Amino acid sequence: MNDNISTIQADNADLSASIRNSSNISWGTPKEIGVVIGLAFITGLILKIPMMFGIDEDAYFPRNIGSIALPALLGYSLYVSKLSGKRSGILIGVAGMLVLYLNLLPGPIDQPTLVLACIHVPILIWFIFAKAYLKEDWSQPQKRIDFIRFNGEIVIMAGLLGLSLLLFSAITIALFELIGFRIEDLYFEQIGIWGLGAIPVLSFYLVHNNRDIASKISPIIAKLFTPPAFVLLLIFSVMLPQAEQTIFDDRELLLMFNLILLAVMALILFSFKNNESNRFQNYLLLGLASIAIIDNLLALSAIGFRLFEFGFSANRLALFGLNLLVISHLSYFGYRIIGVIRNQVPLEKVFKAMGIYLPVYGVWAAIVSLLFPLMF
Repeated sequence: MNDNISTIQADNADLSASIRNSSNISWGTPKEIGVVIGLAFITGLILKIPMMFGIDEDAYFPRNIGSIALPALLGYSLYVSKLSGKRSGILIGVAGMLVLYLNLLPGPIDQPTLVLACIHVPILIWFIFAKAYLKEDWSQPQKRIDFIRFNGEIVIMAGLLGLSLLLFSAITIALFELIGFRIEDLYFEQIGIWGLGAIPVLSFYLVHNNRDIASKISPIIAKLFTPPAFVLLLIFSVMLPQAEQTIFDDRELLLMFNLILLAVMALILFSFKNNESNRFQNYLLLGLASIAIIDNLLALSAIGFRLFEFGFSANRLALFGLNLLVISHLSYFGYRIIGVIRNQVPLEKVFKAMGIYLPVYGVWAAIVSLLFPLMF
């Protein structure tokens, strides 16, 4: 425990030192600022498409919510990576075809295969985003993990910007209401929506230009939450068989159970900093992974039961495949972390174990997105 606390204190000291040493936030070049403003404007226009053309929002946003920020994120990635025109064109073309494919899929929005496509196509788009940013570094498993952490830092920054926008909006609306003007609708349509559209690319831009500060945040948060997450998951696993509703007969509970397992995977991922670990943290993460593997076996059993009892469906098969991927990934990670604890392998092997498996998720996302609508 003392080792873990010391590591967190060291991380906090590093973060404080980074902030002290960075008297000014890096804003990049004026050209880069112009690119960011232009991309933010494009995202705002995409958000306003239903308003401008009278399109049903309930039909538009579920199909496109995962790709609304795509032009901004992909455009900024290509700008900073300086990828060749030919490769940029290929990535833009593939991403465009995926968005078009999603919007051309027939059927109501609550159709299972369409829902699955709306969930998995953005995952494919994320892989395109990763390839655009990393270029040849995508072939290195550790760089893939670094990029996922980078995405986590972008999400944290986006959350901070979102809260700031919410606070600013509330103050603005309240001030005008004090003098008798109700501007909620006008404010959202003419100001708020543009601010909302700017958040993804602005977060990306700020983190990209200030990695020395942003890169310290996610490991600290992960290390703070890993011990309580381990205790919570352990208690939850013990009490699960005693619950009135079980994952064998409650589909909603089974879905939430899988989301918890994915959150555990993310927590494990963000708990590491390159070439830094301590024995307590390693044992804690091994315990977390072990409990998650046991719970994943329960989830697989529940899905297998439902497949046997009710037959094959798109949702059951997609969930079954995802659980197989997660349990194999966790097992590979657990095997590597045991080697680190025994001083048999270096920590780099853990990063490789986590990063080398990522393309498998992309293949599964492609199968669910492109083949399931044909199969079911």
